Amino acid sequence: MLEYKDFQAFIYYKLKQYRLDFYYDINDVVFKAHKIALEKIIFEKVDVENFDGWFRKICFNVIRNFDNKTKSGKSTESKLKNKSDLTYSKEDLIYATEPNLKLLGKGWEKLTEVEKVILCLREVEEYPWKEVAKKIADFEELIIKDLDDEKKLVDRVRQKGRRALQKLRDSF
Repeated sequence: MLEYKDFQAFIYYKLKQYRLDFYYDINDVVFKAHKIALEKIIFEKVDVENFDGWFRKICFNVIRNFDNKTKSGKSTESKLKNKSDLTYSKEDLIYATEPNLKLLGKGWEKLTEVEKVILCLREVEEYPWKEVAKKIADFEELIIKDLDDEKKLVDRVRQKGRRALQKLRDSF
């Protein structure tokens, strides 16, 4: 089994390497990796021969995902700082978004229950399409017989999600 001190050092080193030690703690990485590992073992029935290496790889992927999220946030901030015409007061932002929220609410009401569930799972909770398809299959009480059915269901759910998102965009 992996020594915890060595494991901590590995995660700390990778956080430092990606300059994420200011944003994230070792526990953040471990908790996220633990959640992913459990999902893979329970839902995908992954058979792991070398757990230490496999879990390290998951931790490393979690750190890379954190890095991608912080990079996208930093680039957006820098773009906004460079554009002086985008600096509004808080009151202006509140009034500007209120009509948009009303339009979004009207568009949301036009969606079916399945479309709402798909968008919530995919966009809000950030589930992968495969998990969204499984939840939709449970929601609609569908029975998946083989791998082809699962792939077709994932494709159908992905298409429904795109169409639902397009409906919301069209409501603006």
